[in-house]
Amino acid sequence: MYQLMSSPSASCSLTATLLLLLAAGTAAQAAPAAGAACHNDIVSLRSTCYQYVQDNGPMVQPSPHCCATVRGITNATCVCDYFSSLDHLNLDRVFYVAGQCGVAIPWSCGD
Repeated sequence: MYQLMSSPSASCSLTATLLLLLAAGTAAQAAPAAGAACHNDIVSLRSTCYQYVQDNGPMVQPSPHCCATVRGITNATCVCDYFSSLDHLNLDRVFYVAGQCGVAIPWSCGD
């Protein structure tokens, strides 16, 4: 380990790796703060449905996997509150995806 640290390039690589890990940890902690009560729902929605509700994306039929995620949301109020704080989502598309998946969401979602 001493030899690894004695090399300037190895030291820079180790420092860069540690900084990346710290940044990833900070980002992971920031997400729950925005919607702590529905963190798991938000993570699932991001991974399966984001492409269908992003502001610049096309309005297309959501995938079955996305619909399964939407149907499985456990705290819709929390998810709505979280979505309203994001400016890169198109709420018209959020309503469209929910409707295509057979899920009714309150019209006040995103206000």
